[in-house]
Amino acid sequence: MMQDQKIYKLDDLEFRVTHSRRRTIGISVHPDSSVIVRVPYLTSQKTIARIVKEKYDWAVKHRDNYRRLNSNTVNRLYTDGEMHLFRGNNSRLEIEKSVKSFVRFSDSTIQIGIDRADNSVAVKKVLYNGYKNEALKHFPELMSKVLREHEDQDFKPNGLIIRTMKRRWGSCSNKGVITLSTELIKLSDIYIEYVIIHELCHLKHHNHGPKFYELLSEVFHDWKPVRKELRKYIQ
Repeated sequence: MMQDQKIYKLDDLEFRVTHSRRRTIGISVHPDSSVIVRVPYLTSQKTIARIVKEKYDWAVKHRDNYRRLNSNTVNRLYTDGEMHLFRGNNSRLEIEKSVKSFVRFSDSTIQIGIDRADNSVAVKKVLYNGYKNEALKHFPELMSKVLREHEDQDFKPNGLIIRTMKRRWGSCSNKGVITLSTELIKLSDIYIEYVIIHELCHLKHHNHGPKFYELLSEVFHDWKPVRKELRKYIQ
């Protein structure tokens, strides 16, 4: 895959272009408010500009929504009493001084023990290590649950990778490996399951064409409102 690093601009909309073997043009707006236009090789600049113009209002709307969400989250202080998401719940940070670092999650609190309790960078690091560890335990269990519930579809992923991804919730490689973002651990299981099912459907249809959405609708009937809600969250 070849990616054009140049930033293009149409009126108030900045976007990057990615070329690949795909057959259709797609536009996506990511949680960091970046706009990516994915096109087949040899697509002309004129065609790209026409498609972006047609989707301009939609892209600007979603970009601005993400910008508003970002403005509400960038000023995190990682101090005692601050609220953070975990498994869909708003949980209060309870930070205490401790020689040995630890994180304990519950429905309403996230207890953090750390030697430098007044160091927000250190607190954030411990918190996100805790998020990752919880994701490493929980996501494989959810994946197994989803595969059992939909064994009639004969989904056969070739592996599961769990890591931090800033621009997407999940992905499916050409080799059938599913990757999930550790950031999903902040959300309720229904959103995690939706992302898992979405990526599993890509095992059979590695695009977002009609057949992909037909399969997604068959496996996850109410995916549209779930996806809509998921887009409100910022990573």
